[in-house]
Formats: sequence, C-alpha cells, structure tokens
Amino acid sequence: MPELPEVETAVRELRPAILGRVLRGAWADVPRQLGTMTSKELDRAVKGQTVVSINRRGKYIVLTLERGILLVHLRMTGRLFVSVTEKKPSAHLHAGFLLDDGSESLYFRDVRTLGTLRYHKSEAEVKELSALGWEPLEVQVTANELKPELTKRAQAIKVVLLDQTLWAGVGNIYASEACWVAEVDPRKSAKLLTHSQCERICQAVPEVLQAALSRGGSTLRDFMSPEGNYGSYQKEFRVYDREGEECLRCGGIIKKIVQAQRSTYFCAKCQKKK
Repeated sequence: MPELPEVETAVRELRPAILGRVLRGAWADVPRQLGTMTSKELDRAVKGQTVVSINRRGKYIVLTLERGILLVHLRMTGRLFVSVTEKKPSAHLHAGFLLDDGSESLYFRDVRTLGTLRYHKSEAEVKELSALGWEPLEVQVTANELKPELTKRAQAIKVVLLDQTLWAGVGNIYASEACWVAEVDPRKSAKLLTHSQCERICQAVPEVLQAALSRGGSTLRDFMSPEGNYGSYQKEFRVYDREGEECLRCGGIIKKIVQAQRSTYFCAKCQKKK
C-alpha cells in the first residue's frame, strides 16, 4: 500500500497538472469507492468547480475545490493521473473527471478497486482527517512529546508506529526501516522504550520518510507516479524485504516475523530487545 513518500510524490506531480483547472464533469463505475454518493451525484457536485489546491494528509490525497473537497485513498493499486480523455475508458479506469474543454481527464485507475474516492462539502466533516496524528515532514516531534504517548500503549513499537493517530502516513515498510535506523527492536513494548530510544525514533521516522521521498518512494509491485515513474527507494532498504541477508550495520542476519498480520523485518543482533 502506498505510504507517505508515495502519496506525497503523487501530490507533487499532480499539483502543476491540475491546479486551477475546472472540472466539467465526473463518472465512476465502482459504487463502493464513492461511499454513499452515486456517480450522478458526484458529477453534479463537482461540475464547474475549480481545483483550488491539492495536498496530502497522512496517506490521503486532498483535492480542495471551490466548494468542498475530494478525498482520495489509493490503497493497494490506486493511481491518479491526467491523460487524454478516452471515449471508451480502458481497463481498470474506474473514475474520471473531465478537465476544462474535456480533451483531458483526471483518471482514477485501480486494478483491485480497493481505493476510495469521496466528495465532502467541507474538510471539517471528514472524520478520517481529524483523527490523524503528527505529520512527520512538517512537525519535529521530541522525545518529551512522544514518550507520554507511548506510555499508554503496550503493543510492540513497530505496531504502534502503524497507528495513524500517532504519526500520519507511516506504513509497514517505513516503520520497519525506522526501527532499524533507531536501533530499536520492533518487538519491544512501546511503553517500555527509554527516553534515548524515543529520541532516536523521533529522528528516524522523518529521516527515513524524507530519504524515501527523495527517491520517489518505493515500488515493490504496483506503485507508479502520476507521470508514470517508479519509485527507487526499495534499492536502499536496510531491512525491509531482506530476510536472510546480512545486516548492513553489524553483519547480523535479517529476520522476518509477523506483527498485527504484517511482515516485520529486523536485525536481532543490533536491534536487541532490551
């Protein structure tokens, strides 16, 4: 699933392509992706509106219109991109927004149709956004701020990092990577982290995400940016997807376990549980 670096990459590429453009109409053919709204209702809601801004909040893409917002979550295989309008949309194009004179459209492609595309009259009514935590690239969190949050949580620290109410946008890949950078055992109970470990986590989370963003994110299977580019940060993984390989820091062997139904990778030698 695309995480913060991949979603931020998408937003940055889309911004010059759609900012200030007028939506002349819309269609969608997977009802559940729209929530309670129908395709016709979506068309009526956005028709004639100009795209005022496009930003990211956590793993969400937020398109602000003159009256309301479009909230997009890419999930596993979603992709937003601008292309010449097709008379008969090709396979896996499940929503489209006509732009300006209709010669181009903003398309939502989603092979597995797990993504969501919701229209809201205002950002204030979007519960998903109000519940999100710190933005790692915007807010420099200190150990004094993090530790009180972790004392409430008995779960393993890597699992806690996946909780979007803590840091917004951190997913499975970068949680494993951040724990390695911080030299923290992903299995350790969050409430037992020392002040020093909290300091290292606070530094590691934004460091890893910024490094991934500079490489256009990671492409393991499906991620492709709006401009058709693949991320390359997977070539720099320290632990993720490296089971059985040597640790780049200490030479130990990278192990893989399952936490909260997600794969976790770590070095048992230099990320000792203590």
